[in-house]
Amino acid sequence: MITTKDRIIRTANQSFSESLSRPPCALEGRCLDALLTKASQLFFDSYVVPTVFREGYCHEILITLEADNGLPLPKVVNVRQMDDGNLAWAFVEAENRTGLFKELEAARSAVEEQREELDQLCRTDALTGLANRREFDEALKRLFKEAERSHQPLALVIMDIDNFKSINDSYGHDVGDAALQGLADILRKMSRDTDFVARFGGDEFAIILPNTAVQDAEDICARFHQSISEFTCERAMTISIGISDRTPSSPIEYPLALKRADRALYTAKQAGRNATAIWGPSSASEAVGQSKPEYITKTNI
Repeated sequence: MITTKDRIIRTANQSFSESLSRPPCALEGRCLDALLTKASQLFFDSYVVPTVFREGYCHEILITLEADNGLPLPKVVNVRQMDDGNLAWAFVEAENRTGLFKELEAARSAVEEQREELDQLCRTDALTGLANRREFDEALKRLFKEAERSHQPLALVIMDIDNFKSINDSYGHDVGDAALQGLADILRKMSRDTDFVARFGGDEFAIILPNTAVQDAEDICARFHQSISEFTCERAMTISIGISDRTPSSPIEYPLALKRADRALYTAKQAGRNATAIWGPSSASEAVGQSKPEYITKTNI
């Protein structure tokens, strides 16, 4: 088989095609990586490719291809870089190396699983199971770009638990943790599949609401208030919420939206808590820090 240096298949002989139960025309133009198991893809990226580009060749590689019927096909591979920069691949059945192959494939699969688990841990808040701040920051950038491309509104919500410190001080951190988990469960259950919910830090939570106007975000937050009022953890609990938004007519960047939502949350706190504050239209005074949220929605529970 011949591929480009990016492993796009240019030609494949009949023997290779038949081993995968695919005609040559179904292979040409595809990336070789799509025919590999995840473990073999990891091995390619971490060892095979660097070796080929450094040494010009890589011999006696044990990999696994996937046939058209989904069955794994163990292969021994020799690969070398040709004068024109393309890569030549020679595949041999690995029938006589079954034991070694299985051990190597199991080790690769274990490494891949551990990598995926570690990546998930790095992006998840351990206490609540929600996305953590790192994952939230990446999602915020991505969803703001999508809102810009689609010319759709987007709302950003930040909230925290009122008087959370007194819960910890009066009942202990285990009760405080239960309060955080309870709020996380409510947000998770009530949010739409398109929404992005995260633990922002401490007792603060954040929700990104794509394709959502600020008025609809206010209605959603009213339901959050109601659900929290029905949840008890040693004592009744309330939340304060700040909302900001991005619209096609006011295409602000995500750092400013985050700042506005945070300022709106502060205003909700100043208004007596158990409230939602919504940031209004941008104004020139914001440049000198004098803008204020447009109005407060007081929730009486």
